[in-house]
Amino acid sequence: MSRWKLAVVLCCVSLCVFAAEDPFSGQWKLNPSKSKLPPPLPQSQVSYIEADATHIQVREEIINDKGERMTITVDAKFDGKDYPIVGAPSADTVAYQRLNSRTVKGVAKKDGKVILRETVVVSPDGMTMTGTYHGTDATGRQVRAVAVFDKQ
Repeated sequence: MSRWKLAVVLCCVSLCVFAAEDPFSGQWKLNPSKSKLPPPLPQSQVSYIEADATHIQVREEIINDKGERMTITVDAKFDGKDYPIVGAPSADTVAYQRLNSRTVKGVAKKDGKVILRETVVVSPDGMTMTGTYHGTDATGRQVRAVAVFDKQ
C-alpha cells in the first residue's frame, strides 16, 4: 500500500474513532447535590445522548418530585434551526449550535417564544456535564439554574 493510501486510511480511521468518542455521547445522571436548581427537584433525571460534530439525539428519563415518569426526546442538528421536542410540557422546539467539541448552546421555545437559553459544557476529563440555564418559568418569572450531570 502506498504512503498516501495508508495516510488516507489512517485519517478515516481517526475520524471514525473521534466521532465515536464524542464528549457528549453516553449516559448522564443528574447530581442534585452539585446542581443549583429551582424547586421542586426531580427524584431522578438521566439523559442518554448520542452526538457527533453535526447532530445530537437526546432522551431524558425523568421522575418528578411526585414520582411521575416523563420521557423527553430531541433529534436535532447543530445548525441553529428549530427542531421538535417531544414530551416536554414547557417547550416544543429547540435550536442547537455547537461552539466546540465540549460546548453546545441551545434555545428552547414554546409557541415560537424563547423561554430558555442554555449552555452545556463537558469537562476536559469527559466525566461531568454542566448546563447553565436562564429563561422564564410558566408564571413569567426569571429563572437561572445550573444542572450538573455525572457520566455513568
